[in-house]
Amino acid sequence: MKIHVSRVPAEGLRDHATYDPTTMDMDRVDIHLREPFEVEAFITKVERELVIQVEIRCPLYLSCGRCLEAFAWTVRSDTVFSYRVQPTDIVDITEDVRQEIILAYPMIPVC
Repeated sequence: MKIHVSRVPAEGLRDHATYDPTTMDMDRVDIHLREPFEVEAFITKVERELVIQVEIRCPLYLSCGRCLEAFAWTVRSDTVFSYRVQPTDIVDITEDVRQEIILAYPMIPVC
């Protein structure tokens, strides 16, 4: 999701993005992303700071570390990203969203 700082109104802006995980290198031996995932964002600008409240819902397919059976699980993450910006900047939050999902992976998936 790319955000043009100059286009964010004083009252804030809601945005939505769908990501294709096949282009983001997020699979692990026991965790797979097979379908696109959604990100909802509320963007506000306070002086030279861009604050983005993000809601991530990402379906995962995991292999159980105990029985090796496959099962589905969803990463749910509500987080806030903050950036120091200039009025002409364009902020891309894709890498931060990717990292947030990877940090939410279970160490050892168990069904």
